[in-house]
Amino acid sequence: MASTKMCVIIPVHQPVISADEAISLLACKTHLSEYDCLLIYPEGMDTSAYTTAHAGLLMHPVDRDWLSSIEKYNKMKVSISFYQLFAKYEYMLTYELDAYIFHNNFDKAGAFAFDYIGAPFFEGYWAAAPGAAFMQGGNSGFSVRNIQSCIKALASLKKYRPHWVLYKALLSYSSRVRNKLNKWTNDKYEVFITGRFAFAFADFHLNEDVIWSEVIPQLVPSFTIADPLNALRFSFEYNLEDSLRLTEGRLPLGCHAWAKHLGFWSKYIDTTSITKKGRTNEV
Repeated sequence: MASTKMCVIIPVHQPVISADEAISLLACKTHLSEYDCLLIYPEGMDTSAYTTAHAGLLMHPVDRDWLSSIEKYNKMKVSISFYQLFAKYEYMLTYELDAYIFHNNFDKAGAFAFDYIGAPFFEGYWAAAPGAAFMQGGNSGFSVRNIQSCIKALASLKKYRPHWVLYKALLSYSSRVRNKLNKWTNDKYEVFITGRFAFAFADFHLNEDVIWSEVIPQLVPSFTIADPLNALRFSFEYNLEDSLRLTEGRLPLGCHAWAKHLGFWSKYIDTTSITKKGRTNEV
């Protein structure tokens, strides 16, 4: 019987799998078989390419609209109803198929020590230069979150609706005023002044990893986010040479967006199945 400590969700939106994704899925099969690995896919989609690569996957179709765009996917990941689907588990590992996992020692990687952990952000994000400073937050493509903490945090946002009404009435149409107020208040109320909490009340797009790692902690201080150095034990995404130096040469539990950095990751991941054409070919 699989552990209920954590479930693994693998979101996909198309019936074909690329060579890169096949490598990621094989690593999932190798290291995560003790957990329920749930393929999250649009209702009615052919999943045979995925089940051929990993016969142990559990099928979990969702409303097609949830996976119809990046914006809708991000909305799904900040929806109480989504987390309630997995309420029997304590934690959720998001394993997008541009992730890779090297081992399964989640405790050693500190994966369960926080409500949310993902590869740390650097200034410049994907364009981060060597020596770039850390930013608050962590990538969600390979991340662990506490399911009940997520449900409680989202449920608590109802009390902020009056702030949303005030924001709409006074600030939403003037970026100049918003910026001035932020300057005057030293960004203390940034989440209200710039309306970044609008994801909960309106058709306002913000990447879900920014919501969980930057916005939610401002609104719900009890929601804990991994600090950058602990997050590096869990995952790398960008600024890879700096990341490896900061961990004293030790690889993390996993990584995200590895196929964008083959010059670095091919030293640690078997990429022999990838050719210049194979990176975009279906398998």
